[in-house]
Amino acid sequence: MDNHLTRFDARFDLAASEDSAPIFLLSAGWRSGSTLLQRLLCSTGEALVWGEPYGRAGLIPSLTRASMALRPEWPTEMHFAEPSHGDLVGGWIANLYPPPQALRDSFRAQLDTLFALPAQARGFTRWGLKEVRLQAMDARFLSWVYPQARFIFLVRNPWDAWSSAKGLPLYEQWPNRPIQTAEHFGKHWAKLTRSFLQWPSDSGILVRYEDLIQPGFDLGQISTHCGLKDLDPGPLAVKIRGVRKPPSLLDAHDTAIIAQSCAQLAEMLGYQGPEAERSATA
Repeated sequence: MDNHLTRFDARFDLAASEDSAPIFLLSAGWRSGSTLLQRLLCSTGEALVWGEPYGRAGLIPSLTRASMALRPEWPTEMHFAEPSHGDLVGGWIANLYPPPQALRDSFRAQLDTLFALPAQARGFTRWGLKEVRLQAMDARFLSWVYPQARFIFLVRNPWDAWSSAKGLPLYEQWPNRPIQTAEHFGKHWAKLTRSFLQWPSDSGILVRYEDLIQPGFDLGQISTHCGLKDLDPGPLAVKIRGVRKPPSLLDAHDTAIIAQSCAQLAEMLGYQGPEAERSATA
């Protein structure tokens, strides 16, 4: 997967650690079955999959944005001089950087400290996380840090997802980008879904919520993709709603607004509009 990060590696001959294979479950927004799939992934006892950890803090997007500054023209070799003690006092050190490998390792160290080490302390050999705000550029950053990572991209009918999410206190980015309207929700769904559909590597698979809850769905494709034992289908039979609010019936205005942002992508995924019969998201 050639991008600015792999070119940064090549320019400075950097090495990535490949001893970890976290599982990243990225959902196109809220109320799309991500918690159900998270429970399925945890069912083998091999991986602890964190649930939207510190989501409002935007930790992973902030690291993604930081990594996007690494371009062919910056930083330059001049930033990595190794001055002697005398040069530190009498030389020009206004732009003296730690070496590129240290920067690369620091991304991994922060994520390991926050996610991997607490999972290991609980006895899990692997870890992962599910999120509803991250898009493919965040996944590209994560695949740079963890080359063996596995990704699951989850989508749901956007009309039905909004029906379930409408009225909840949601934020794309806290505190100044709330998701309060069908327009906000539809644009968020479309941005994430479009990015998922453009994922260029077999490290990721796309799953529709509607397929996941069908009795004949092959959970083996997910366990094989993630390198896990057979998933226990038990969670599919137990609905656990994280919110008490029932789904809202969408009026014609909300239905049309969602269509403006989502209809073309939704049709590609087999969605024609709100379903007559809605199943509550786990």
